[in-house]
Amino acid sequence: MFLIPLIKKQMKKFNWGGNGATLGRLKRLRIMLPVNSKDEPDYAFMEEYMREVEKRQKEKYKAHIQKKIEELGDVGNLEDKEWKAFALKNIFDEIQRGKRLKTDDHVVGSMPYVSSSSIDNGVDNFIGNEDDVRIFEDCITLANSGSVGTAFYQPFKFVASDHVTKLKQASFSKHVYLFIANQVSKLGEKYSFNREINDKRLGREYIMLPINSDGEPDYVFMESYMKRKEMEMLKRYVERMER
Repeated sequence: MFLIPLIKKQMKKFNWGGNGATLGRLKRLRIMLPVNSKDEPDYAFMEEYMREVEKRQKEKYKAHIQKKIEELGDVGNLEDKEWKAFALKNIFDEIQRGKRLKTDDHVVGSMPYVSSSSIDNGVDNFIGNEDDVRIFEDCITLANSGSVGTAFYQPFKFVASDHVTKLKQASFSKHVYLFIANQVSKLGEKYSFNREINDKRLGREYIMLPINSDGEPDYVFMESYMKRKEMEMLKRYVERMER
């Protein structure tokens, strides 16, 4: 870990314009290193230095996690809930498919491009396209093809491909979105690569949600439940770091 940034710094002298990092050039490459009393690389110092850096980073991370735990506060005990089916169109006030953007038309940039991948929140590229695209934020994306039924909460701005559909309700918090995204993802059980979720089918879909005494979705419960889950995970991270 000590050597890597020093090597990277020297590698900047190479490029694709006829000055590549050939084996011969790499063998002649030199880097600056701390030395011991014998004028040899002081590997013991490098080891201890990086252990200290790692320790400081862990302390910073633990402090960050502890702050998050304090912010979550006491979410109380969870109780058994009654559940009921609700139409997606009655839960979300915005349901909109992304727009097709061919790979050849991608412009290099830093905005996430969300498609139907089942990993990394569906992000499969970073692009700079701004015209003739659909940019969404703070919503759930549902894969309507490819990894059909995969659902993610997207807290950031992103360009949506036509392989995902935006599900948005402006009043939802992050924790409510996370709870509902898990329920939405269960739609994947009835679809497949050969049976996609088109707009007509989506308009008829229902998901199960916990309800309050009025028979309405209990968003307060969902918020508390996901806060509890987040707190449990953060505490486990801290415990592992202290081992």
